[in-house]
Amino acid sequence: MSGSKRLGVAHVSLARGYLGCERQIELLIKELSHLGVPQALVCRDDSPLPFHLDGVKGLKVIRIRGFSDPRFSGHFRVGNAYTVVHAHDPQGIQWALVHYILRGTRYVVTVRDEDYLVNHFMLKAAYKSASSVVCVSKEFTEVLSQFLQKEVQLISDCSSRLEPNEKLVSNFRKSLANRFVVGNVAPLINRQKGQSVLIDAAKILKNKIPELLVVFVGAGDDIVLLRRHAKDMPNVKFIGFKRNYVDYIKAFDVFAYPANTESSAGILLDVMEQGVPIVASNVGGIPDLIEDGKNGFLIEPGDAESLADYILTLKKDRELYYSFVSNGRNEAELHSSAAMAAEYYRNYFSIIHS
Repeated sequence: MSGSKRLGVAHVSLARGYLGCERQIELLIKELSHLGVPQALVCRDDSPLPFHLDGVKGLKVIRIRGFSDPRFSGHFRVGNAYTVVHAHDPQGIQWALVHYILRGTRYVVTVRDEDYLVNHFMLKAAYKSASSVVCVSKEFTEVLSQFLQKEVQLISDCSSRLEPNEKLVSNFRKSLANRFVVGNVAPLINRQKGQSVLIDAAKILKNKIPELLVVFVGAGDDIVLLRRHAKDMPNVKFIGFKRNYVDYIKAFDVFAYPANTESSAGILLDVMEQGVPIVASNVGGIPDLIEDGKNGFLIEPGDAESLADYILTLKKDRELYYSFVSNGRNEAELHSSAAMAAEYYRNYFSIIHS
Protein backbone atom coordinates (compact mmCIF):
# COMPACT_ATOMS: atom_id res chain seq x y z
CA MET A 1 0.00 0.00 0.00
CA SER A 2 1.28 3.47 -0.90
CA GLY A 3 1.42 6.53 1.30
CA SER A 4 0.31 6.97 4.91
CA LYS A 5 -2.81 5.77 6.65
CA ARG A 6 -4.52 9.14 6.20
CA LEU A 7 -7.35 8.73 3.73
CA GLY A 8 -7.13 10.44 0.35
CA VAL A 9 -9.13 9.31 -2.69
CA ALA A 10 -8.37 9.67 -6.40
CA HIS A 11 -11.54 9.15 -8.43
CA VAL A 12 -11.18 8.02 -12.04
CA SER A 13 -13.96 8.78 -14.54
CA LEU A 14 -12.95 8.47 -18.18
CA ALA A 15 -16.43 8.82 -19.68
CA ARG A 16 -17.04 11.68 -22.09
CA GLY A 17 -20.52 12.78 -21.05
CA TYR A 18 -22.48 13.65 -17.95
CA LEU A 19 -25.24 11.14 -17.22
CA GLY A 20 -26.52 9.30 -14.17
CA CYS A 21 -23.17 7.72 -13.29
CA GLU A 22 -21.40 11.08 -13.40
CA ARG A 23 -24.10 12.63 -11.19
CA GLN A 24 -23.44 9.90 -8.61
CA ILE A 25 -19.69 10.63 -8.74
CA GLU A 26 -20.39 14.34 -8.29
CA LEU A 27 -22.56 13.73 -5.21
CA LEU A 28 -20.03 11.30 -3.71
CA ILE A 29 -17.13 13.74 -4.14
CA LYS A 30 -19.13 16.59 -2.61
CA GLU A 31 -20.15 14.50 0.42
CA LEU A 32 -16.59 13.27 0.98
CA SER A 33 -15.41 16.87 0.79
CA HIS A 34 -17.79 17.70 3.66
CA LEU A 35 -16.04 14.92 5.61
CA GLY A 36 -12.66 16.57 4.97
CA VAL A 37 -11.30 13.89 2.61
CA PRO A 38 -8.59 15.14 0.18
CA GLN A 39 -9.61 14.05 -3.33
CA ALA A 40 -8.55 14.11 -6.97
CA LEU A 41 -10.57 13.57 -10.12
CA VAL A 42 -8.81 11.99 -13.09
CA CYS A 43 -10.86 12.66 -16.22
CA ARG A 44 -10.66 13.40 -19.94
CA ASP A 45 -9.87 16.93 -21.00
CA ASP A 46 -13.36 17.33 -22.49
CA SER A 47 -15.25 15.85 -19.54
CA PRO A 48 -18.07 18.10 -18.26
CA LEU A 49 -17.82 16.60 -14.76
CA PRO A 50 -15.30 19.15 -13.36
CA PHE A 51 -17.72 21.98 -14.15
CA HIS A 52 -20.25 20.37 -11.80
CA LEU A 53 -17.57 20.19 -9.11
CA ASP A 54 -16.36 23.76 -9.33
CA GLY A 55 -15.51 25.11 -5.90
CA VAL A 56 -15.40 21.75 -4.09
CA LYS A 57 -12.89 22.10 -1.27
CA GLY A 58 -9.88 19.79 -1.32
CA LEU A 59 -10.44 18.55 -4.89
CA LYS A 60 -7.66 18.46 -7.48
CA VAL A 61 -8.69 17.91 -11.11
CA ILE A 62 -6.22 16.03 -13.30
CA ARG A 63 -7.22 16.28 -16.95
CA ILE A 64 -5.91 13.81 -19.51
CA ARG A 65 -5.16 15.78 -22.67
CA GLY A 66 -4.41 14.95 -26.26
CA PHE A 67 -4.91 11.74 -28.18
CA SER A 68 -3.07 9.41 -25.82
CA ASP A 69 -4.75 6.29 -24.45
CA PRO A 70 -6.31 7.59 -21.23
CA ARG A 71 -5.62 4.31 -19.41
CA PHE A 72 -1.90 5.08 -19.51
CA SER A 73 -1.99 8.83 -18.84
CA GLY A 74 -1.99 10.96 -15.71
CA HIS A 75 -0.30 8.44 -13.41
CA PHE A 76 2.76 10.51 -12.59
CA ARG A 77 0.64 13.58 -11.82
CA VAL A 78 -1.40 11.53 -9.33
CA GLY A 79 1.72 9.90 -7.93
CA ASN A 80 1.47 8.55 -4.38
CA ALA A 81 -0.60 11.45 -3.08
CA TYR A 82 -3.74 9.35 -2.46
CA THR A 83 -4.16 6.18 -0.44
CA VAL A 84 -7.10 4.83 -2.48
CA VAL A 85 -8.09 5.00 -6.14
CA HIS A 86 -11.82 4.72 -6.90
CA ALA A 87 -12.58 3.71 -10.51
CA HIS A 88 -16.07 4.43 -11.82
CA ASP A 89 -16.18 3.09 -15.40
CA PRO A 90 -14.54 0.31 -17.47
CA GLN A 91 -11.63 2.40 -18.76
CA GLY A 92 -11.20 3.91 -15.32
CA ILE A 93 -10.97 0.41 -13.86
CA GLN A 94 -8.12 -0.37 -16.25
CA TRP A 95 -6.46 2.95 -15.33
CA ALA A 96 -6.60 1.87 -11.68
CA LEU A 97 -4.86 -1.41 -12.51
CA VAL A 98 -2.04 0.42 -14.30
CA HIS A 99 -1.67 2.79 -11.37
CA TYR A 100 -1.56 -0.15 -8.97
CA ILE A 101 1.25 -1.70 -11.01
CA LEU A 102 3.18 1.59 -11.17
CA ARG A 103 2.56 2.93 -7.68
CA GLY A 104 1.06 0.14 -5.60
CA THR A 105 -2.03 2.19 -4.70
CA ARG A 106 -4.94 -0.05 -3.79
CA TYR A 107 -8.23 0.54 -5.55
CA VAL A 108 -12.01 0.22 -5.44
CA VAL A 109 -14.15 -0.36 -8.51
CA THR A 110 -17.85 0.41 -8.82
CA VAL A 111 -19.61 -1.77 -11.39
CA ARG A 112 -22.97 -0.59 -12.71
CA ASP A 113 -24.12 -2.99 -15.43
CA GLU A 114 -23.19 -5.82 -17.78
CA ASP A 115 -21.22 -3.42 -20.03
CA TYR A 116 -18.49 -3.65 -17.37
CA LEU A 117 -18.22 -7.43 -17.93
CA VAL A 118 -16.86 -7.53 -21.46
CA ASN A 119 -14.35 -10.33 -21.87
CA HIS A 120 -11.29 -8.09 -21.98
CA PHE A 121 -8.07 -9.46 -20.49
CA MET A 122 -7.10 -6.16 -18.88
CA LEU A 123 -10.52 -5.68 -17.29
CA LYS A 124 -10.46 -9.21 -15.90
CA ALA A 125 -7.01 -8.60 -14.43
CA ALA A 126 -8.21 -5.31 -12.96
CA TYR A 127 -11.13 -6.95 -11.18
CA LYS A 128 -8.86 -9.67 -9.83
CA SER A 129 -6.39 -7.16 -8.38
CA ALA A 130 -9.01 -4.77 -6.95
CA SER A 131 -9.08 -4.48 -3.16
CA SER A 132 -12.85 -3.98 -3.27
CA VAL A 133 -15.54 -4.48 -5.91
CA VAL A 134 -18.81 -2.63 -5.39
CA CYS A 135 -22.10 -3.11 -7.21
CA VAL A 136 -25.22 -0.92 -7.15
CA SER A 137 -28.06 -3.50 -7.24
CA LYS A 138 -28.77 -6.74 -5.37
CA GLU A 139 -29.42 -8.81 -8.49
CA PHE A 140 -26.27 -7.70 -10.26
CA THR A 141 -24.19 -8.12 -7.08
CA GLU A 142 -24.97 -11.85 -7.19
CA VAL A 143 -24.24 -12.09 -10.93
CA LEU A 144 -20.98 -10.20 -10.53
CA SER A 145 -19.84 -12.27 -7.56
CA GLN A 146 -20.29 -15.47 -9.56
CA PHE A 147 -18.61 -13.96 -12.63
CA LEU A 148 -15.57 -12.74 -10.68
CA GLN A 149 -15.48 -15.54 -8.11
CA LYS A 150 -14.88 -13.01 -5.35
CA GLU A 151 -16.86 -11.07 -2.76
CA VAL A 152 -18.80 -8.07 -4.05
CA GLN A 153 -20.19 -5.33 -1.80
CA LEU A 154 -23.58 -3.71 -2.42
CA ILE A 155 -23.68 0.09 -2.15
CA SER A 156 -26.81 1.56 -3.70
CA ASP A 157 -26.87 4.77 -5.70
CA CYS A 158 -28.48 7.80 -4.10
CA SER A 159 -31.24 10.16 -5.17
CA SER A 160 -29.88 13.06 -7.19
CA ARG A 161 -31.35 15.79 -4.97
CA LEU A 162 -32.12 17.90 -8.02
CA GLU A 163 -34.18 21.02 -7.42
CA PRO A 164 -36.83 21.66 -10.05
CA ASN A 165 -37.39 25.12 -11.47
CA GLU A 166 -40.96 25.70 -10.31
CA LYS A 167 -41.63 28.29 -13.02
CA LEU A 168 -40.55 25.88 -15.76
CA VAL A 169 -42.62 23.10 -14.18
CA SER A 170 -45.67 25.36 -14.11
CA ASN A 171 -45.18 26.52 -17.71
CA PHE A 172 -44.73 22.95 -18.97
CA ARG A 173 -47.81 21.81 -17.08
CA LYS A 174 -49.86 24.69 -18.51
CA SER A 175 -48.74 23.76 -22.03
CA LEU A 176 -50.29 20.33 -21.48
CA ALA A 177 -53.69 21.83 -20.63
CA ASN A 178 -55.82 19.23 -18.82
CA ARG A 179 -53.99 16.14 -20.04
CA PHE A 180 -53.23 13.10 -17.88
CA VAL A 181 -49.49 12.85 -18.45
CA VAL A 182 -47.56 9.60 -18.33
CA GLY A 183 -43.86 10.31 -18.70
CA ASN A 184 -40.65 8.42 -19.37
CA VAL A 185 -37.10 9.76 -18.99
CA ALA A 186 -34.39 7.55 -20.51
CA PRO A 187 -32.10 7.21 -23.52
CA LEU A 188 -34.15 6.13 -26.53
CA ILE A 189 -32.62 2.65 -26.77
CA ASN A 190 -35.62 0.39 -27.04
CA ARG A 191 -33.89 -2.95 -26.44
CA GLN A 192 -32.79 -1.64 -23.03
CA LYS A 193 -35.48 0.83 -21.98
CA GLY A 194 -38.56 -0.70 -23.64
CA GLN A 195 -40.21 2.53 -24.78
CA SER A 196 -42.23 0.67 -27.43
CA VAL A 197 -44.09 -1.11 -24.60
CA LEU A 198 -45.29 2.25 -23.29
CA ILE A 199 -46.44 3.21 -26.78
CA ASP A 200 -48.39 -0.07 -26.95
CA ALA A 201 -49.94 0.74 -23.57
CA ALA A 202 -50.97 4.17 -24.92
CA LYS A 203 -52.75 2.42 -27.79
CA ILE A 204 -54.65 0.27 -25.29
CA LEU A 205 -55.61 3.32 -23.22
CA LYS A 206 -56.63 5.53 -26.14
CA ASN A 207 -60.36 5.23 -25.43
CA LYS A 208 -60.14 4.48 -21.70
CA ILE A 209 -58.26 7.70 -20.91
CA PRO A 210 -59.10 10.15 -23.75
CA GLU A 211 -57.01 12.90 -22.11
CA LEU A 212 -53.90 10.69 -21.92
CA LEU A 213 -50.62 12.12 -23.15
CA VAL A 214 -47.41 10.06 -23.14
CA VAL A 215 -44.24 12.17 -23.03
CA PHE A 216 -40.78 10.77 -23.77
CA VAL A 217 -37.83 12.81 -22.49
CA GLY A 218 -34.56 11.65 -24.01
CA ALA A 219 -32.57 11.13 -27.18
CA GLY A 220 -31.03 8.04 -28.71
CA ASP A 221 -30.47 5.72 -31.65
CA ASP A 222 -34.06 4.46 -31.75
CA ILE A 223 -35.87 7.76 -32.17
CA VAL A 224 -36.88 6.95 -35.77
CA LEU A 225 -38.04 3.44 -34.85
CA LEU A 226 -40.09 4.74 -31.92
CA ARG A 227 -41.63 7.60 -33.89
CA ARG A 228 -42.67 5.07 -36.52
CA HIS A 229 -44.15 2.86 -33.81
CA ALA A 230 -46.17 5.85 -32.57
CA LYS A 231 -47.34 6.88 -36.05
CA ASP A 232 -50.84 8.43 -36.11
CA MET A 233 -50.83 8.66 -32.29
CA PRO A 234 -51.33 12.31 -31.30
CA ASN A 235 -51.29 11.23 -27.64
CA VAL A 236 -47.55 10.40 -27.83
CA LYS A 237 -44.95 13.16 -27.76
CA PHE A 238 -41.13 13.10 -28.03
CA ILE A 239 -39.48 16.23 -26.60
CA GLY A 240 -35.81 15.25 -26.81
CA PHE A 241 -32.98 15.31 -24.28
CA LYS A 242 -33.43 17.75 -21.40
CA ARG A 243 -30.61 18.47 -18.98
CA ASN A 244 -33.15 19.77 -16.46
CA TYR A 245 -35.20 16.57 -16.68
CA VAL A 246 -36.51 16.91 -13.12
CA ASP A 247 -38.60 19.91 -14.26
CA TYR A 248 -40.49 17.56 -16.56
CA ILE A 249 -40.72 14.69 -14.08
CA LYS A 250 -42.49 16.93 -11.58
CA ALA A 251 -45.12 17.76 -14.22
CA PHE A 252 -45.95 14.08 -14.85
CA ASP A 253 -48.97 12.36 -13.32
CA VAL A 254 -47.39 8.89 -13.61
CA PHE A 255 -43.87 7.75 -14.47
CA ALA A 256 -43.69 4.61 -16.63
CA TYR A 257 -40.42 2.69 -16.90
CA PRO A 258 -40.92 -0.58 -18.84
CA ALA A 259 -37.20 -1.32 -19.10
CA ASN A 260 -35.87 -4.66 -20.34
CA THR A 261 -32.58 -4.27 -18.46
CA GLU A 262 -31.60 -1.91 -15.66
CA SER A 263 -28.77 -1.68 -13.15
CA SER A 264 -29.38 0.73 -10.30
CA ALA A 265 -32.49 2.58 -11.58
CA GLY A 266 -31.41 5.73 -9.75
CA ILE A 267 -33.79 7.73 -11.94
CA LEU A 268 -36.65 6.19 -9.94
CA LEU A 269 -35.36 7.82 -6.75
CA ASP A 270 -35.52 11.19 -8.52
CA VAL A 271 -39.11 10.43 -9.54
CA MET A 272 -40.08 9.42 -6.00
CA GLU A 273 -38.46 12.55 -4.64
CA GLN A 274 -40.70 14.65 -6.89
CA GLY A 275 -43.87 12.90 -5.70
CA VAL A 276 -44.76 10.98 -8.86
CA PRO A 277 -46.03 7.36 -8.67
CA ILE A 278 -44.22 4.73 -10.72
CA VAL A 279 -45.04 1.69 -12.86
CA ALA A 280 -41.81 -0.12 -13.78
CA SER A 281 -40.41 -3.46 -14.90
CA ASN A 282 -39.41 -6.11 -12.39
CA VAL A 283 -35.79 -6.29 -13.58
CA GLY A 284 -32.29 -5.48 -12.32
CA GLY A 285 -32.12 -2.89 -9.57
CA ILE A 286 -35.76 -1.76 -9.93
CA PRO A 287 -37.23 -4.15 -7.30
CA ASP A 288 -34.55 -2.92 -4.88
CA LEU A 289 -36.50 0.35 -4.83
CA ILE A 290 -40.07 -0.55 -5.79
CA GLU A 291 -42.16 -2.75 -3.50
CA ASP A 292 -45.08 -3.84 -5.65
CA GLY A 293 -48.33 -2.34 -4.43
CA LYS A 294 -46.67 -0.21 -1.73
CA ASN A 295 -44.67 2.52 -3.46
CA GLY A 296 -45.29 1.56 -7.08
CA PHE A 297 -46.36 -1.20 -9.42
CA LEU A 298 -44.07 -3.81 -11.00
CA ILE A 299 -44.71 -5.46 -14.36
CA GLU A 300 -42.88 -8.08 -16.35
CA PRO A 301 -40.80 -6.74 -19.26
CA GLY A 302 -42.85 -6.38 -22.43
CA ASP A 303 -46.23 -6.54 -20.67
CA ALA A 304 -48.10 -3.60 -22.21
CA GLU A 305 -51.47 -4.87 -20.94
CA SER A 306 -50.38 -4.76 -17.28
CA LEU A 307 -48.71 -1.40 -17.81
CA ALA A 308 -51.96 0.00 -19.22
CA ASP A 309 -54.04 -1.56 -16.42
CA TYR A 310 -51.83 -0.06 -13.69
CA ILE A 311 -51.83 3.39 -15.30
CA LEU A 312 -55.63 3.23 -15.41
CA THR A 313 -55.73 2.11 -11.76
CA LEU A 314 -53.63 5.09 -10.68
CA LYS A 315 -55.87 7.39 -12.70
CA LYS A 316 -59.01 6.10 -10.93
CA ASP A 317 -57.82 5.32 -7.39
CA ARG A 318 -56.61 8.57 -5.87
CA GLU A 319 -56.13 7.11 -2.39
CA LEU A 320 -53.74 4.52 -3.79
CA TYR A 321 -52.12 7.19 -5.94
CA TYR A 322 -51.23 9.38 -2.96
CA SER A 323 -50.12 6.43 -0.84
CA PHE A 324 -47.58 5.63 -3.59
CA VAL A 325 -46.46 9.28 -3.54
CA SER A 326 -45.96 9.26 0.24
CA ASN A 327 -44.26 5.86 0.40
CA GLY A 328 -42.06 6.76 -2.56
CA ARG A 329 -40.79 9.90 -0.88
CA ASN A 330 -40.02 7.87 2.24
CA GLU A 331 -38.00 5.40 0.13
CA ALA A 332 -36.06 8.24 -1.53
CA GLU A 333 -35.14 9.61 1.90
CA LEU A 334 -33.40 6.33 2.72
CA HIS A 335 -31.08 6.78 -0.27
CA SER A 336 -29.41 10.08 0.53
CA SER A 337 -26.02 11.09 -0.86
CA ALA A 338 -24.71 11.30 2.72
CA ALA A 339 -25.69 7.67 3.38
CA MET A 340 -24.00 6.52 0.16
CA ALA A 341 -20.81 8.47 0.97
CA ALA A 342 -20.71 7.03 4.50
CA GLU A 343 -20.71 3.50 3.07
CA TYR A 344 -17.88 4.29 0.66
CA TYR A 345 -15.98 6.03 3.47
CA ARG A 346 -16.11 2.83 5.54
CA ASN A 347 -15.10 0.83 2.47
CA TYR A 348 -12.02 3.01 1.88
CA PHE A 349 -10.93 2.78 5.52
CA SER A 350 -11.27 -1.00 5.55
CA ILE A 351 -8.87 -1.09 2.60
CA ILE A 352 -6.16 1.18 3.97
CA HIS A 353 -6.23 -0.48 7.38
CA SER A 354 -6.31 -4.09 6.18
